[in-house]
This record gives sequence, structure tokens and C-alpha cells, in this order.
Amino acid sequence: MQPSTLVLNNSVLVVDDDTEALEEMADALENNGLEVYIASGVDLALELARKQRPKFIIMDYLLRGCTGTEAASEIHKFLPETQIIMISALDGLAQLMTATDFGEIVILKKPLSMDRISCFIKSRLD
Repeated sequence: MQPSTLVLNNSVLVVDDDTEALEEMADALENNGLEVYIASGVDLALELARKQRPKFIIMDYLLRGCTGTEAASEIHKFLPETQIIMISALDGLAQLMTATDFGEIVILKKPLSMDRISCFIKSRLD
């Protein structure tokens, strides 16, 4: 039996190994009425993604142990409908990311405007 790909409509998983940035993003998104889960590492992010099935994942590109692209590829295997939002302070991130076979990844540059992210997510809610 294949696991369900059903995602929760207003849920967001935030993945960043910078705990201060992680908490700031989570607080801002919760204040905008979104259900937020947080992970400071890839293993926890994968576990939460499987369990909570978020509609959106905001993920730092550079994580301990792997890149956000590698983690996104793994997540897409069991949550193909989840929208990935990759964040990074790196210039030229789009050039670093190769073409993916797992759909659109939105790329946002740090520092982030939490209002911008919240508006983007709300505009994509069903």
C-alpha cells in the first residue's frame, strides 16, 4: 500500500540549522495563521515531512550533511505535491541548482522578508 500524498492546507515545515533564524521564521509564519513545524537538521525534517505532510517546506540551501536540493529530492519521493521554497544567502543559487526532476523550487535570497514569504504562501493556499 502506497502512503497517502495528502498534504495539510495551511502547514509549513521550516528547515534551517541556524536556530535563531528558524525560530524567527516560525514565529512570523504562526503569526500569519499558518501551522508551523520546525527542524534544525535533515533527519528531523524528513521525519516531520513524512508525519505531518506539510503543503510547504521552507528550507535553507546549505544544511549540515547535505544540500537543500538533496533533501528536497528525498522529500519529493513521498510528498510530490509539497511546494519547496529554498532560501540562501548565496549569490547565484539558481545557477548552483541543477535542473530537478521533482518540480518547481522557489528560490528566495536571505535576508528574508517574512511578510513576503507569508504572502507568497497564502497566495498558493487552496
